[in-house]
Amino acid sequence: MAKKLTAIILTVSLLLTAFAIPSSAATEVTSSTERGFYRFVDGLLDGLVSGIAALIFEPKDWVDKDDYVSENFYEGYDAKDFLDEPAEDAAWSLGYSNASLLTGKELEEEHYVGGSLSVTKKLADEVRDDQKVRTIAISDGRGISIFAVLDSFGLANNEVRVIREKFQAYADANNLEITSINISCLHQHSCVDTFGLNGDIISALFTSSIKNLFGIEVPSGKNKNYMENLYKVTVQSMVDAVKDMKEGDLYYGSVDMSEYIRDKRDPQVFDGELNRLRFVPHAEGERETWLLNLPVHCVGNGAAGTLLTGDYPYFIEKYLNEEENANFIQILGAELAITSLYPEVLDTDPELVKEYDEGYARMAAYGELLGKLAASIANDEVVSPILNISFTEVFVPIENSIFKLAAKGGLLTNTVIRDGLAYETVTEVGYAEFGTNLAIAIIPGELAPEIAYGGAVSAEDSWDGTTWNYSAFADITDRRVIVFGITNDQIGYMMTSNDWRSYLTENEEIVSTGPDAGAIIAEAYLSLYDEIN
Repeated sequence: MAKKLTAIILTVSLLLTAFAIPSSAATEVTSSTERGFYRFVDGLLDGLVSGIAALIFEPKDWVDKDDYVSENFYEGYDAKDFLDEPAEDAAWSLGYSNASLLTGKELEEEHYVGGSLSVTKKLADEVRDDQKVRTIAISDGRGISIFAVLDSFGLANNEVRVIREKFQAYADANNLEITSINISCLHQHSCVDTFGLNGDIISALFTSSIKNLFGIEVPSGKNKNYMENLYKVTVQSMVDAVKDMKEGDLYYGSVDMSEYIRDKRDPQVFDGELNRLRFVPHAEGERETWLLNLPVHCVGNGAAGTLLTGDYPYFIEKYLNEEENANFIQILGAELAITSLYPEVLDTDPELVKEYDEGYARMAAYGELLGKLAASIANDEVVSPILNISFTEVFVPIENSIFKLAAKGGLLTNTVIRDGLAYETVTEVGYAEFGTNLAIAIIPGELAPEIAYGGAVSAEDSWDGTTWNYSAFADITDRRVIVFGITNDQIGYMMTSNDWRSYLTENEEIVSTGPDAGAIIAEAYLSLYDEIN
């Protein structure tokens, strides 16, 4: 118990000074008495942090829910426009582009590094790998859908809408019919902070209230010049992808990669497949484009460092470019608490070990291993030229007092609106169909895999003695379900409501809007699916 009391004291200190995310593994708690104790302390912490947050004036741009105006939100197709079979003479067309997000000033100006939070300024001090945006523009012969993926810890929905607005100006000028624009993040824990949460915590705590009162901008962890360049480069990559569009065939295949995945949090549920959508242009000699989907966190270089890397996706791309002559883009799956599991024997490059260190070389070898695994897929099936896609706007309550404090302090930069005395963040959920056999859940953060694939904890094993009453996404359709996570927003972790534990025992609860986030996102997805079907 002395250890637990020490943890409480430390946690209070961390919450009040740094909102620091524990880096240790989850604490095993099975006793109902212990659970009750942790819940009691959580209540005290929530009350204490909420009290501090209440003393900070709200930012001037927060509005009442009734006054909120939705802008640059793409609804996609209505249910009546969803196709069951390809249109006459339909064919896939796809274009690809990638570009560097680096400005060359990452070590000259202050650039915070994503990952775990720090009381001290966690500024980049070395650039080892490029930071990229990779983009595809794809169409079944109707409108164009765009998927751009950033080497980034995260991007708030309001930033996504800035990018959409800038690209739509080009689309309008060129009479392009754009169905959807989707921005995903690979959630690297060792790249430039584009989310804002890793900024100057001390400044946020002690100067934000007076700045909010007078409408002075509260600096977050985002570097303005980097963000302006990110908008510009990302929009240009979309333009280039559209210009690169060519007809071809699309294939879906997968391979089991479960032996290379570690789930740090029970229940042990995850999509163990490395999924691949492979576009093959009709024109001879044109390069293929491979979209990979897998659920592994990009935390191979740790979460607390000041080194900029592209993590394992950088080395998947290197392998596929050099060995398969294929373009590469990756979108993360449902990846709550899921990380890499290196095999016992992992061939590392001795030159990388010598030049850098064993950890970096092992991360590189893991990426190459996954590249080889993707290249081994042998069960490709043709995907009919049908791309149905639809979205719904969702309002998620900010119940977590730590998030409320971070939002008022300028570190959490998502759109926040008032609903009476409560706060909500605006986000969006999507549903897409590729061909007749694939369903895509487009999710704005890090989803617990059991929400998508089933296997939620029972009432008996839950912390609050309740049952999760929502259908798993995979159970409501005969299609293969794939999750596109951290897409169009980063609202943190989304768990089943009966598996919300304690700030003192887990990482995930601290970085979530609250216990109901998973339920609200699941309900929005299931309702959208019902409307369409």
